[in-house]
Amino acid sequence: MNNKFIKIIAFIAILSIVILNSGCVASDEDNVQGELPTGENNNTADEITDIVQPITNSYSENDSQDTIYAIKGDTIHVKLAENPTTGYSWNLTHSDGLELKEDNYEPKEGTEKLVGAGGFHQWEFEIVDTGEQNISAIYMRPWEEKTGTENTFKLNVIVLEEDELIKGTGTVTYMELEGGFYGIITEDESHYDPINLAEQFRNDGSVVEFVAYPRNDMMSFHMWGQLIEIRTIAQVSK
Repeated sequence: MNNKFIKIIAFIAILSIVILNSGCVASDEDNVQGELPTGENNNTADEITDIVQPITNSYSENDSQDTIYAIKGDTIHVKLAENPTTGYSWNLTHSDGLELKEDNYEPKEGTEKLVGAGGFHQWEFEIVDTGEQNISAIYMRPWEEKTGTENTFKLNVIVLEEDELIKGTGTVTYMELEGGFYGIITEDESHYDPINLAEQFRNDGSVVEFVAYPRNDMMSFHMWGQLIEIRTIAQVSK
């Protein structure tokens, strides 16, 4: 085999290796680019808005016998007047879907050193399960028998799944029906009749973003749209 032929074979071998390596480099670069992270938070603006944050609501004797709505993760704060110096105290019980986080007594502000001044017993619960939950309490002396005349407190809690909530952006609209009321018309023309629209949001034509509980357990004499109970609401800048 002459030297010229050997040189040709060597040149072809070197050229093949160069071509092969070039193809491998291009392929590796393509894979790396395809696997590059696009960011730790890939939520769109709509998806971020759709997230429902936990909230805390407070209740007192004035709310006894009420039925409230909530979702898992929310916090319920109960504050009831109590005066341990009289021997009376609140005996409180709750359902398993409510986890007790705090239980304490505080004297009225400014009366810490006054004997017999009384104060407030406070409990804080985290909602840990859906369905019907409840809080019940009776104010009595522990060593006495119940008479049926004691002060009592009861709160019924309906805990919905998050996907049962109504979420939307809509226009507050004043309706001149049945004496007049404010409703919300969303972008898809759905009509909602809120039972608890705060005064500051009762502005005809204002745009709001809201999360609400459907109140299918109630009837409205307005006969306009679906009844809802506002959970959270915010003004939207036009």
